[in-house]
Amino acid sequence: MMVIFNVLVGVFAVILIVVGALAAFTPIPFGILFIAIGLVLLSTVAPPVRHWLKGVRRRWKWLNRQLRRLQKSAPAWIGDALRKSDPDPDEPDETEDDAGETDRTRAAAR
Repeated sequence: MMVIFNVLVGVFAVILIVVGALAAFTPIPFGILFIAIGLVLLSTVAPPVRHWLKGVRRRWKWLNRQLRRLQKSAPAWIGDALRKSDPDPDEPDETEDDAGETDRTRAAAR
């Protein structure tokens, strides 16, 4: 039964990614949101996608910061999927304040 569920989730995720790719070039690019949701769903059932997503998050620090922020406010199953794709889950978050300073830059200034 679980295999059928994983296949259905995988198919739905691929459909979201394809629809997102088609809708990404519209005036309001909702397709990017569909692609992101599709990748998160696909990473829950496909370990190679999770590994690829870890590499992307390691390479693009800005994306990693945004996904860490999202995993705090997302539903539990999405947060768990995002945590599993975090390249360095023990690294502290760098939250920015209104002046653009991060926790790390404030600590270094002290």
